[in-house]
Amino acid sequence: MIKGIGESLSQLRQSQTVTSHYVAPISGAPRSAPKARPIPKHRLEAYGRWAKVTQEQHNISASQVVLQSLSSAKSILGQLNKQLQTCLFSKSSVVEDALHKAEECRRQLIEIKPYYQGKRLLDHHLNLISASQPAALHFFRFRRVDLTSPKNRDERITLFTEKQTLHLFLPANKNRTELQDIIEPVLASIGISIDRLSTNDTVFTAPHETWMRLSGGILMVGEGQRLPAGEPRNIQLEEKFSWQDPREWNFSEVEKLKMTLAKVLKVEKKVTVQIDDIKASHRLLLVKVKQLTASSQPTIELQHLHKFMQPHPFAYQVTSLMAQGNTNREQVSALLI
Repeated sequence: MIKGIGESLSQLRQSQTVTSHYVAPISGAPRSAPKARPIPKHRLEAYGRWAKVTQEQHNISASQVVLQSLSSAKSILGQLNKQLQTCLFSKSSVVEDALHKAEECRRQLIEIKPYYQGKRLLDHHLNLISASQPAALHFFRFRRVDLTSPKNRDERITLFTEKQTLHLFLPANKNRTELQDIIEPVLASIGISIDRLSTNDTVFTAPHETWMRLSGGILMVGEGQRLPAGEPRNIQLEEKFSWQDPREWNFSEVEKLKMTLAKVLKVEKKVTVQIDDIKASHRLLLVKVKQLTASSQPTIELQHLHKFMQPHPFAYQVTSLMAQGNTNREQVSALLI
């Protein structure tokens, strides 16, 4: 019995020794990431062709959207032309109705704002927007505030925008041009410039995105000369319209209708030219597509393809099947294994 107990203790020591040297694997140990296989060259070429075709399709869709908008604008301009002709050369009894219809045409023109995938296609002058022709700028003044008026005392003005605070120091006894030179670099940080062609007054300019962000007004505080001191005041921006903008056209005074009619005719002519340009580009694109279709399989490529379509040798058949299945050599080897 004692001998049996001794043998049991000996076996227990041996099992403890073996267990102490054994380290169990850690189940949570990170495994090496599988090696990424390079994309085959023929697939990269296919992806490139697909991306190019997709981009062309988007360009065509955008041009179709803007063509439809310009066609609507041309139709409305024609109606507006007819109503103005009625106002100028008809009896006074129908003038009021014609002016009402003209105002309705103006409203419809202003509402033409085509977009494609979040991008504007026409600006507020009914001009096409492209990489070579950016959208027209917005011209405006600060309502009841003239920052460039000469004063006999220095003044500090602070402007508050959504993300920035700007400080202007306007010295005394400076003329309008000198004050513009001081103001313009500061306002440039928020996207505002000065129209140097305007000589009698200071007119500011801004791109459409900046105008939409600031058109509600800018908070300003001064020192009592150009701006009242104390709490910041919201200074409204007063937009100055171009003759190409339907919002500038005057329908209220009959004596100015001839000038308005001339503006309408010029804009209608411009819209017609843009429509013709888009249609010409569509015809050119159709010709290119036909040429690509006709030359997509030249004689040399057809002869090369004919070799792979022969029943012999067997390698050509396998290569042809791989091409039809869009597979590479590694994938075929894996299937055979």
